[in-house]
Amino acid sequence: MRVLIRFPIIHGNEDMGKLDKAVSKTRTDEDSLKHQAVVKYFWTTIENAINGFGLDFSKVKIYQDSLPICGKESAIVDGTANTGSPNYLLLQALRNKGATIMGTESPELLLEEYSLMKRIYQPNPSQAPPSQEFAQSLLDQRDEFIAHRIDKTLFDGEMGLLFLGLNHRIEGRLPTDITLIQPLGELKPKGN
Repeated sequence: MRVLIRFPIIHGNEDMGKLDKAVSKTRTDEDSLKHQAVVKYFWTTIENAINGFGLDFSKVKIYQDSLPICGKESAIVDGTANTGSPNYLLLQALRNKGATIMGTESPELLLEEYSLMKRIYQPNPSQAPPSQEFAQSLLDQRDEFIAHRIDKTLFDGEMGLLFLGLNHRIEGRLPTDITLIQPLGELKPKGN
C-alpha cells in the first residue's frame, strides 16, 4: 500500500527567492504583516498535524512544490531554511528525523514558471503579459510531472508527504493504488 498525505501550502516571502521584493511590492505594510502571521500559523498547524500522525520517518518521502530534481535537494532545503522559511525549516526538521527529501519537479518546467512569474511581477512594457491559458497549461504540466514523479518513486509500504500550492491539482492524476489523505480538508476544483 502506498499513502500520500497532501498539505496545501502558502508560500512565505522567503520562498520567493529573487522575486521576493517584486511580490512584496504588491502588498501594503499591513497586508505584509497579516500575510506573515498567516504563514506562521499555517506552518505551525501543518507541523502539529504531522507530529500527530506518529510516523516512522524512515519510511517517509517528502515531495515539495518547486523543489527540482537536481541532486542538490538537501542543499536547497538547507539554504532556504537558513532564510527563515517556515516551509523549509519543517522540511529540514523532518529530514533530521529520518525522512527522505525527494526532488519533485522538472527543472525545465520550473524555469518556465520562473519566467512566467517574472513577467507577472516584473512586467516589461515591450512584452505582452502572459495569458491565463498559458499559465494554466504550465501548471497542468507541472502537476502531471509531480504525479508521475510520485508514482515512480513512492514504493509499497512507504508514505509520502506532499507540500503543494493551493492552485495545484494532482488528485485525478495519481494512480489508483495511492491512497490520498488531505488532513486539512479536500481542495475544491477551481470554479466551485
